[in-house]
Amino acid sequence: MTRNATLASILAGTTALVIGLAIQEYIIPAIGTGALGLVWVTAYNCKIFRAAAPAFALFVFISAAGIWGSVSAWLALACVIFSLIAWDLTVFIQQLQLTNEISDRKKLERTHFIQLALVIGISLLGVFSGTLIRLNLTFGGAALLAMLGIWGISALVYRLRRHEDEVDS
Repeated sequence: MTRNATLASILAGTTALVIGLAIQEYIIPAIGTGALGLVWVTAYNCKIFRAAAPAFALFVFISAAGIWGSVSAWLALACVIFSLIAWDLTVFIQQLQLTNEISDRKKLERTHFIQLALVIGISLLGVFSGTLIRLNLTFGGAALLAMLGIWGISALVYRLRRHEDEVDS
């Protein structure tokens, strides 16, 4: 299940960014991005898991540069989210390889998918609310709000991990 979700995330993120680049007629970067996605899929299939972090970073960089070049922000956001999911699941697969029992493995997968969905959902809610709500903040207010958001997500992840540890024991 995790393997298929990882491959689907890589392909979906690559496709979103390639479409966004192609719409703006950035043909060479679109082909390069498609090739990068294929390299990531190949590395993943060959179990070269350490390629996930640089691939994720490159997709984020290309998405940011694409937004600067008038690529649809929604397609770039989709690429970043799917790349984040693929990177996270790749790291999770490395951790799953240490698990011997199938029942434990399925329980860990289910718990991890719930956590991942919660974090992605909260992030999307933040993005959507950011596009709808306009506030005039000073730099200090914006920094305080960002720190509160980081603290809140960190606390949520900490509690979810603690809950996962309680379920495991």
